[in-house]
Amino acid sequence: MHARARTTLAVIAMLSATHAACAQDAVADFYRGKQINIYAGSSAGGGYDTYARLLGRHIGRYIPGSPTVVVSNMPGAAGKTVTSFIANVAPRDGTAMTGTYPQAITDPLFTDRKKSPFDPEKLLYVGSMEGESYLCFVRADAPVKSMQELLTKALIVGGSAPGASMVQSPALLNNLIGTKFQLVMGYKGSREVTLAALRGEIQGWCGMGWSASQAVIRGELERGELKILFQENGDESELTRKLNIPRATELARSDDDKRVMNLIYSQQRFGRPYITTPGVPPARLAALRKAFDEALADPQLNEDAKKLNIRVSLMRGEDLQKVVTELYQTPEALVEKAKQALDITNVVRK
Repeated sequence: MHARARTTLAVIAMLSATHAACAQDAVADFYRGKQINIYAGSSAGGGYDTYARLLGRHIGRYIPGSPTVVVSNMPGAAGKTVTSFIANVAPRDGTAMTGTYPQAITDPLFTDRKKSPFDPEKLLYVGSMEGESYLCFVRADAPVKSMQELLTKALIVGGSAPGASMVQSPALLNNLIGTKFQLVMGYKGSREVTLAALRGEIQGWCGMGWSASQAVIRGELERGELKILFQENGDESELTRKLNIPRATELARSDDDKRVMNLIYSQQRFGRPYITTPGVPPARLAALRKAFDEALADPQLNEDAKKLNIRVSLMRGEDLQKVVTELYQTPEALVEKAKQALDITNVVRK
């Protein structure tokens, strides 16, 4: 290489490094002495609350300027309340983010996107703390003992609000497969639903991951008071192999049915998504994403997760942003079938 060319490349590299250092300093200067608010989309004690508080204890020291991190709760409408707040009300400067439900991000795809108070593609994704298949649980004394029996016997399950996984799951299977779920709605979140099942108000529930269930009902599962009826996602996992759990897609009556199920279940890939407001400067967004990645790799965070009986599995913000974009490019014909499959008319208990 010519000497002049080498000199030019060296100067460019030096200027790039200087620019990156200046940007890092600017981010640190902004965050120093400030407070970052993380809003959990669930009620206190729920799974999303548990994950948000775990993240809040560790992420601050990885953000340049070491800001204070405060976690609070903003439950409602299966995560759409807090997601709308982040999209429309919260400061657009990188000082607010939420751990919301994946259904809040995908629901506009399956309902009426024009009526949604926010555009999921315009939100900025920091990352996800965990993604895993959802499960359907029943009390040991429930009349339904297997997935196949759901085609002929009724099972009373609980859920919160339209759009929540605990509501979508039985609706999907009733409409598409012909199961006999009867849904009781109105619970605040997963914690309240599980407590209702333990009290005998309902016979079970669907739409909860293995790690979240371990944090809430591990003892009941070990004692046999509760059991896993089936896994909802069609992908085989270590859990399905270990416990010999059937998968909901085994009941699919056609390839089209299976495609619809896989589209709706795809949101399970990012079960604990964290988003921040549109308009956050790129350097701050990059810093938040980097801090998120580093916090989830922190040995102390992972040790705390073990004590809480929850699973941590990183999906990087850039990857999550891409997944959401791809979801919203799904062909309209398939989306329309999914919308029909999520109609709750045929599942709400009269």
